[in-house]
Amino acid sequence: MPKVVDAARVTTRDNTVWRTCTGCSLLKPLPDDVDRCGACDNSRPRTPGEAGWDIAYRYAALVGRIDAWAVQIPCVSDAERLDHIRQLLKTRNPLRKDEGAK
Repeated sequence: MPKVVDAARVTTRDNTVWRTCTGCSLLKPLPDDVDRCGACDNSRPRTPGEAGWDIAYRYAALVGRIDAWAVQIPCVSDAERLDHIRQLLKTRNPLRKDEGAK
């Protein structure tokens, strides 16, 4: 039986993959070498205010993840909670755009 995904493949180029845009966090068809959609990929430089809000959102996301492991996830040992929180603090730097373990 055909699926919606199959219909979407007909309208997109061969080298595109449905991935999350790093700018708007929406699922869009993006070529392999592109990580931002056309709406987010504008060439104008960002103002300091926009950059400041971006850093604030990344801090909030980090605090939310820490809060989830510290309080909200049930049936987890304290050692496992601390291990996950340490890993988050070690790998997620809100001042760097390239988040993730290296």
